Amino acid sequence: MNDTLDKDINNLHQADGKDNSKKATDEAWTQNQASPNQGNEAAQAELQNKYAELDDQYKRLWADQQNMIKRNQRERQDLLKYAAANTVEAILPALDNFEFAKKSINANTSHEEVIKSIGMLQEQLLMSLRAVGLTEVNTSIPFNAELHEAISKIKDASKEEGTIIEVLKKGFMLNDKVLRVATVVVSTKE
Repeated sequence: MNDTLDKDINNLHQADGKDNSKKATDEAWTQNQASPNQGNEAAQAELQNKYAELDDQYKRLWADQQNMIKRNQRERQDLLKYAAANTVEAILPALDNFEFAKKSINANTSHEEVIKSIGMLQEQLLMSLRAVGLTEVNTSIPFNAELHEAISKIKDASKEEGTIIEVLKKGFMLNDKVLRVATVVVSTKE
């Protein structure tokens, strides 16, 4: 661009050599200065448009991210809030039967019938809980500190060390996680 300007100025100086050469030089200079500014203004306008477009994209992406974070938080809260829904659904029939048993027991009900009803209710409740993954901790195996809690030891030479002799409180697992260890009495040789 400067080369073109220098040529234009040289051409003007080489022309007639009269007083209008100064005027022609000024006009050429003004015209040449106007052209680059028009280019700069166009480039500036294009950059401003591009900036506005990128700014808009940024704001939209930021808003999308905020919405996604809020949605994930709501979903997590709902998951925690309703996590027990399957378990509760599974035990509702047993609860209904407890209500029925309570209404059906009266002064004429025999002791044996009451015990039988309680046993059936317990079995139904356990079946309902097994359906959602509850299992009893195995106490037929030797003592395992991860599954059992020994609260007492009994000397018994006829049994191997660490054999579970008595279960005082059953332990339970949910799938592969221990919810409660079994409270047991174990044998010792000494």
